[in-house]
Amino acid sequence: MRNASTWKRLGLTALVLSSVSISALAEAPVTFERMVDPEPANWLMPHGTYNLWRHSMLDQITPDNVGGLRLAYAAPLGSPPSSTGHFGAETVPLVDDGFMYVTNTASQVFKFNVQSGTRAQLVWSHDPAADVDAANFRLVPTNRGVALNGDLAIANMPDGRVFALDRDSGETVWDLQVGIPIIENFSTQPLALRDMVLVGNTKGDIAGRGWAAALDAATGEEIWRFHMIPGPGEPGHETWPADSEAWQTGGGAIWSQPSYDIETNTLYYGTGNAAPAFDPAYRPGDNLYTSSTVALDADTGELRWYFQYVPNEGFEWDEITPNILVDTEIGGAPRQVMAHHSTRNGYFYVLDRMTGEFIFAQPNAPSVNWTAGLDPKTGQPVEYDADSDFQSYDGLNALRGGATRSGCAAASQWGGQTYNPALNRIYSQVTDSCFTQAAAAPNYEEQPFMFGLVENGVYIGNLPMFLRGGAGAPVPDEMLRAQLGPQLTAVDVSTGETVVSVPIRSPSVAGGVLGTTTGLIFTGYADGWVRAHDAETLETLWEMNVGTVFKAPPMTFAVDGKQYVAIAGGSSGNIVNETSILWVFSL
Repeated sequence: MRNASTWKRLGLTALVLSSVSISALAEAPVTFERMVDPEPANWLMPHGTYNLWRHSMLDQITPDNVGGLRLAYAAPLGSPPSSTGHFGAETVPLVDDGFMYVTNTASQVFKFNVQSGTRAQLVWSHDPAADVDAANFRLVPTNRGVALNGDLAIANMPDGRVFALDRDSGETVWDLQVGIPIIENFSTQPLALRDMVLVGNTKGDIAGRGWAAALDAATGEEIWRFHMIPGPGEPGHETWPADSEAWQTGGGAIWSQPSYDIETNTLYYGTGNAAPAFDPAYRPGDNLYTSSTVALDADTGELRWYFQYVPNEGFEWDEITPNILVDTEIGGAPRQVMAHHSTRNGYFYVLDRMTGEFIFAQPNAPSVNWTAGLDPKTGQPVEYDADSDFQSYDGLNALRGGATRSGCAAASQWGGQTYNPALNRIYSQVTDSCFTQAAAAPNYEEQPFMFGLVENGVYIGNLPMFLRGGAGAPVPDEMLRAQLGPQLTAVDVSTGETVVSVPIRSPSVAGGVLGTTTGLIFTGYADGWVRAHDAETLETLWEMNVGTVFKAPPMTFAVDGKQYVAIAGGSSGNIVNETSILWVFSL
């Protein structure tokens, strides 16, 4: 272990000294049975449960007493390597029987004893010595946490490695190069499933080819891999240009964890945008399976169904918000559905999770105008032409050498939405905003897309200009008047209607939300506020400003019957680079 050296670099020697006397007590293995039968006191996976509800059954903190919430303790997690660019603390801590596992931006892993309720006492730390050059940290300096599987804590890294640690000692069990350095990497939290751990290539934007993979948790050996951009001979490959190699670097990144249906053994992945992001004319065709939900057999990785939200899109619209699984009644009949706010395009979608059938979608912001609407049968934009290799979308999709055009959409975020089963509502932070779409160069020879070249599994050259086009001139005044800014919204899953929506007093939102069975919604915001809202009205019932930018979602756990709410904060900026800090609140 490298406890002292790691923490000295973080300026936290005193915390190390205070932890020397703490013994790493053995914990019960985190089994599949424990994960499918949630333990309210523990938070064993990123979104709490496989259906991604982010809904806790803990009931000590209520709307009546939440006003008494105070800071219980904080744990500094350190700053990123000095050579990194923009970063944000996006880690989601996991808690098992009073022990917390959390990461920082440098992919260091910490185990804390939080049983006292007054401090986070270090049990061990692990520095995987991330290769900053191989990771190209300036592009994706992010680590969102660990997965717990059996007696292991498993993490992945921006340099393409995945490693497993013994939970008791923090010693390395295995450490493998799973992604190709520079051209493939990981930033999102891995997910434990039975004897596997699931990981996904994040670098689809940077001339990569997105994929999801299942590894053997005990050894790291790969069990299966599914490429989100199908290769020659695979279904969907025909949706990429036949006369180019665009599919090899086509995008489809995996930015968030899949949801998992236990009964059908199905994984539901959201995929990133196609690359280059703003030049759909370079890649004529629907570009499967980018900007889609992809359903896979969990044992084999085989495709069961897919739904693509915006074929051949040129707006850089990921579809990575977690897919929430809900059993509900729609039109008087019971349905097993998958629902979520779109990551970018401004609609709330409900699909049949058995078949991928489109049920309905509703705009989740009044200014959405990038399309005249969605086809009620297919869910595709009404402008979509299956016989055309290029889609216009009300004239807003990027045209080479064409006029700059403006439109409005709305965005949610990777950090997760929350489902309240008593109210049948999904809650999300939504940014309602307008954009200007600038045209790409008239032809790609004038503005080449530089491929990430790979030979024999090794990256050999040329990072890409993945944007090629993009945001341009200021948005027209009439569209600025339509802009509502960040909102906290509650949507009825049975109808897609927005039940209540309130403005967020923050310049932006980039994290996620947490719900509780007592009717509370917890959030963190970019201007340093942590808030608790009433689930019925979204009225703010409690708030505290701790001064760090929040880009991560909150979670909750209990020790000896006392409930805590935790959230990681910290970000770089033009004026000050903040250290990452884990904040923990209690009554």
